[in-house]
Amino acid sequence: MKQAFDYLPVIVFFALYFAGGRDIFLATWGIIIACTVQVTAGYLIWRKVERMHLVVFVVTLVFGTMTLFFRDDTFIKWRPSIISFTLGTVLLFGHFISSRNLLQRMIDALMASTLNYRAPLTRHDWSVLNLLFVGFFLFVGALNLFIAYRFDTDFWVTFKLFGFSAIQMLFYLFVMIYIYRKIPAEDRARLFESGEPAAEKDNATGKEQDKDAVRDHQ
Repeated sequence: MKQAFDYLPVIVFFALYFAGGRDIFLATWGIIIACTVQVTAGYLIWRKVERMHLVVFVVTLVFGTMTLFFRDDTFIKWRPSIISFTLGTVLLFGHFISSRNLLQRMIDALMASTLNYRAPLTRHDWSVLNLLFVGFFLFVGALNLFIAYRFDTDFWVTFKLFGFSAIQMLFYLFVMIYIYRKIPAEDRARLFESGEPAAEKDNATGKEQDKDAVRDHQ
């Protein structure tokens, strides 16, 4: 349910675009309203506005309003790139100002909550992963602009739905394989073969840090 809530604006955008006769302005209205609902409902349910939801809301509100006011879909096409460039910039700055970067906190929290385990990656490994994510966000941001300016709106929406989803899945698969190969063989057997949970002390030690990391990820 939480994942569906996180993707609510995107789901609404595509649903309205294809169900509404490929009307980009109708879809823009939908994504603005969906982002507003997401932020509002998130606060009412969890008593906190997630950082990522807030960033998406602000970018969507600005570029969506410009799209509707000027009746120009160029602005809404910039939206995914602005979000990607923002994420890439945040991770890049974090790479130089923190010994435990945001990406490490995010993945540590995810693994702790799902596997009760922390991947024993070195600082170099985390740096490599962080820079890979920076490059990925910059790449998809630039690719989005290339598609937006070289092809029509219908192709852009279709590629955004299927093309970018496929690229994202392949990248995340690569990241999972990279982390998997760094995990000791005995831990791999315990986590992915026998199905037994990792030691409870790993989760207890960083319980408070995991909560912070989850909040940062959202």
